[in-house]
Amino acid sequence: MTKKSIELENLSVYYGKRCAIWDINVTFQSHSLTGILGPNGSGKSTMVQAILGLLPITSGTVRHQGVSIAYVPQKKEIDLDFPISILDLVLMGAYHRLGWLKWYNKKERSLALSIMQRLGIEHIKDRQIQEVSGGQLQRAIVARALLQDADFYILDEPFTGIDFATEKLLISLFRELRDRGKGVILVHHDLTNVEEIFDEVVMVNSRLVCSGPTKQVFDTHSVQKTYGDKETLLEEASHLFEKVRKGKT
Repeated sequence: MTKKSIELENLSVYYGKRCAIWDINVTFQSHSLTGILGPNGSGKSTMVQAILGLLPITSGTVRHQGVSIAYVPQKKEIDLDFPISILDLVLMGAYHRLGWLKWYNKKERSLALSIMQRLGIEHIKDRQIQEVSGGQLQRAIVARALLQDADFYILDEPFTGIDFATEKLLISLFRELRDRGKGVILVHHDLTNVEEIFDEVVMVNSRLVCSGPTKQVFDTHSVQKTYGDKETLLEEASHLFEKVRKGKT
C-alpha cells in the first residue's frame, strides 16, 4: 500500500505579533501512530489547526494534496447545549459524502451503528449529548471521525477526562487504524505512556525540538529541551520520565 503524507515546510503562525509556532519542518506519514508532545502553550494545537486550514498561516507551506483528514477536537469544543443525539452526532461524519442538504440513508446509518457498536456506545444512540459521560462522549466524537473513513486522523488530546477503559479501547482502535495503513496523529500530554503508544513523536515548544521514531528520539535530553522553558513542567516531566524508565529496567 502506497504511503501518504502531510508535510509542513518552514511553517510559522503568529497571533498578531506573538509567535505561536516558528519554522516547523516535519512530515507525518501514514501507517504510523504519531504523538505531538510539548508543554501547554507550546503550539501543539496551533500546528494541528494550521494543518486543517482552521488558522491562517503566517509563512511556510502545508502539503497534503489528495489526502483526506478527519479531525477530533477536544471535548471542550463541543457545544453540550446543542440538542442532538449521540447517533446524530456520529452521523455528522457522513456530511462530506452526502452534503449538508442531504439526509442520511440506511447505508450510512447502518455503518454508523456498526462503528458505535465497536466502540461500545450503540446502546446510548438516542441519548442527548449532555446526558452521557465524558468517556461516552469521547467515543462518540471518535466514531464521528471514523465514519469519514479518512487517510489521516488527527485528535487533539483524546485521552483527557476519560476513564481507563475508554483510553485502552481507543489505543487499540488507533493501532488498528495504523495497521490498516491510516495515519493517526495525537496531541498528547502524558509522558508516562509515550513509549507504549507511539511509533513516532514530534516534540515542539514553539519550534520543533525533534521528530522521528520514538525509540530513537524520545529520551531525557529531548524531554528537558522540550519543556526547558517552563521550570515547573520541566521538573515534573523529567521526574515522571525517569520514574517510568527506572520501572522498566
